[in-house]
Amino acid sequence: MREKFEKIPPPLQKQIIMRCGAALVSLLLMVVSLLLEGNLYLSLSVLLFFAFYGFSALQLLYRAVTDQIVVIRGHCTGLEKTPMRRRIKTLYLWSDPHTVKIQIAGRLRNVDEGDIITVYTATGTPVYENEGCQQLSTYLAIDILKGRGSK
Repeated sequence: MREKFEKIPPPLQKQIIMRCGAALVSLLLMVVSLLLEGNLYLSLSVLLFFAFYGFSALQLLYRAVTDQIVVIRGHCTGLEKTPMRRRIKTLYLWSDPHTVKIQIAGRLRNVDEGDIITVYTATGTPVYENEGCQQLSTYLAIDILKGRGSK
């Protein structure tokens, strides 16, 4: 199994490890809350977090091992940022022959126009036509290679 895990791209490995870590932390919190409080309802609610993160990690691992991942690679042609805090909310990626508009989930730092970006998404993820671009609203992981891409 270790050989299969090592064949998974590093950004997906990082996501799997983070989800497993969240599952283990929630399991530890469940045990601690059960021992200290003795409240079964509090422990069961934390157990739901363990189940959610554990299932999420296993699902991502299964998709990565069975090649149910689509890789979109291209260079960044534009960014949209929030007005107040200047966080990136939308990224435009040129991947021949389309421009892909990606809604950023969470925080993404140090991205400039021309950087080479790799986006990993599941095979069944819907892609919509919007403003002359292919819009991708969700992704599994994103990888940024600093430097100028070929335009």
